[in-house]
Amino acid sequence: MERYYDLKHVVEDSEIDAQQHVHNLRYLQWTLWAAGEHTRAGGWDAQSALENGFGWVVREHEITYRAAALAGDELIIRTWVSDVSRFASKRKYVICRPVDQAVLARAETRWVYIDLRKHKVLAIPQPLLDQLLLCEKSPPLPWQEMT
Repeated sequence: MERYYDLKHVVEDSEIDAQQHVHNLRYLQWTLWAAGEHTRAGGWDAQSALENGFGWVVREHEITYRAAALAGDELIIRTWVSDVSRFASKRKYVICRPVDQAVLARAETRWVYIDLRKHKVLAIPQPLLDQLLLCEKSPPLPWQEMT
């Protein structure tokens, strides 16, 4: 797994709400997509885990909105694992619009590993811990890497 992962997304008209900007639930959806893609890229096989009755579930989300996204905006949702404990991992996100170097939102999610059959939190198995590369310091914003 790379220390951080970038999900690129172009805001679709269907993501726009009555106030003519992206609805707040879409930001949450983007963070979930980015987390899923990052873990898949690191070797996590969600389908196999599900078939065996295991998976990650969200225990807590926190999102701070800073600016609005609009239809057609090209965004990057950058995510990384910032902390891991016996039963949980913390993942952070920055949602940004590189064209004007705007940070639209910052988010954190605490994930726990569970036995889906018993609905019980489990200690994260060592092979999974080995897949989770920590990025304890926030990575640079995408436009900071280009300079």
